[in-house]
Amino acid sequence: MITSQRGLKSATAIAIAAGLTVSLSGCFGNPLESFTDNLIEDTVENAIEGATGVDVDVDGDGTGGSLPKSWPAEVPAPDGDILFSLGMDDGYSATIQVDSDAAAEAGYEALISSGFEMISELSLGDNGYLYGLESDSWIIQYSWGTTEEDGTLVNMIVSAVEQ
Repeated sequence: MITSQRGLKSATAIAIAAGLTVSLSGCFGNPLESFTDNLIEDTVENAIEGATGVDVDVDGDGTGGSLPKSWPAEVPAPDGDILFSLGMDDGYSATIQVDSDAAAEAGYEALISSGFEMISELSLGDNGYLYGLESDSWIIQYSWGTTEEDGTLVNMIVSAVEQ
């Protein structure tokens, strides 16, 4: 049960992030034009930021998105187009479209090279991979998968280790 205001904000932001990730993944058709897309993105970002105080960047077309300004420097993200990012308190999330499975794997290897230890792994066959990684300061869920429609998408969820 969530009892703190911070916990409630975290749960709300994670639920919103999950919903936006699914909706931006291409699973649903979007007949809106570019202008309307930008208007919707700005509205969604402002609504989430106003309600929760969370730093959110939504980018429906895969151009111009960015990681939150507070994204930890010691957590490398793979090179690619940032479709969605969220930062709040000591937690972050990002969905990044990369060029290939190799680019997604290179992002995972960059985390290992930066001192993160793999603590769990799950192979979904041809559908993707999910890794749990941790350092003294951060816990990361790093996953990716490739589809014909969306290409290769990497999802990162980063949480501070509770001291």
